[in-house]
Order: sequence, then structure tokens, then C-alpha cells
Amino acid sequence: MTHLVLIITLVFLLSMQTTFLRVIFPGNVVPDLILIVAIYSGIHLKRTNGIWLAALMGFLQDCLSGGLLGVNFLSKGLVGLFFCTIKEKIFVQGIIPIGFFVFAASLVDGIIYFASMTSLLGGQVKGNHLLFSIIIFGICNAVIAPFLFYMFDKGRQFLHRKFPNHVFETI
Repeated sequence: MTHLVLIITLVFLLSMQTTFLRVIFPGNVVPDLILIVAIYSGIHLKRTNGIWLAALMGFLQDCLSGGLLGVNFLSKGLVGLFFCTIKEKIFVQGIIPIGFFVFAASLVDGIIYFASMTSLLGGQVKGNHLLFSIIIFGICNAVIAPFLFYMFDKGRQFLHRKFPNHVFETI
């Protein structure tokens, strides 16, 4: 049951990110819902499960995006690893800490994307345009993340009430 809910949620978020959000947000700056889910899984799941789930989501995003295979796998996996490592050391609850850490993770994600595009593909990107896009990308993610964290928490509470013995035992 848990895996089915997780798969449905990921498919829904990937489809929202690639279709609906591209219409709402102009230009190439679209919030990365999968990055937000990777951060959430890194914070709220067991250590290895959070890392692997974040990396798997990045791999699925790579497969469905048609871009360079492995960039999202690397960046989402690193984000999951980072948040699995620091979740016992800092308090990541509330609007401001969630927004701050999502903004920082978005900057790292953008830098990994930039480095892979320029080094592996030999692409030329203007520095001023890229920096502006990464900052806008981070702000969009930071604004949307507290709402998504709240929705994920409510969904987990609902599943715990409906299936108290079965939910998240395997995760």
C-alpha cells in the first residue's frame, strides 16, 4: 500500500511539473517538485531509504525529461544524502527553515546542472543569465516547499490513521 501511494504521488508530481507548471511559470524557470520531495524524503525517512528514494526520483526525472541522463540522479541523490545526514543535527520544521534549506538545495542543484552542461556537453551559458535563473529557481522552490511539506505531512497523518500498522513499515 505504501509503495502504491508513493508511486502515484511521484507520477502526479512529475506530470504536474512537466505540464501544468510550465504553463503557469514563464520562461525556463519551473519549480522542481521532485527536488522538494527528495528533501522531504531525506528528512523524514530512514537514512538509506531517504537517499535511495531521492536518487531514484532523480533517475526517473532524468528518464522522463529527455535531457542528460544522470544529472538529476546525481543532484537529487546528493540532496537526499545531505538531508539524511543533517536531520539529527538541525531542526528543519517551519516555514523559514524549510524555505532556507530548499533554496540552498536549489542553488546546489542548479550548480550541478550548470557544471554538467558546460563540462560534459561543452555548452556555452552566459553567467549573468544563469545566476539570475538559478536564484529565481531557488526562490520558486522555497515558496512552494512549505506548502508541499504541509501536504505531505497531512498525507502521512491520514495514512497513519487509516492503516496504523502498515504504513511506512517498509520505508
